[in-house]
Amino acid sequence: MDDNENRPQGSLNEGEGSETADKQYRQGATEFAKHTDTLQKGIEAEREVENYRDEYERAEESGKARSAGDLQSDLEGKNDRRR
Repeated sequence: MDDNENRPQGSLNEGEGSETADKQYRQGATEFAKHTDTLQKGIEAEREVENYRDEYERAEESGKARSAGDLQSDLEGKNDRRR
């Protein structure tokens, strides 16, 4: 995929509240809704959260935590629990 395809088609710098980005988002969301069973996707998402509630709660707490800076062990991936 060409990088130019993902760029907004308006001016290079529209500032905060880019109308071009808003239009592209709305078009994408509309197409998704037209071609997807959104009720089924919602049910699947709810099941996913229920099945992995602990993992989602840990991720939420991690996201809410304030950082005092990057730890070297974090940068090296040593604290990644998935390993």
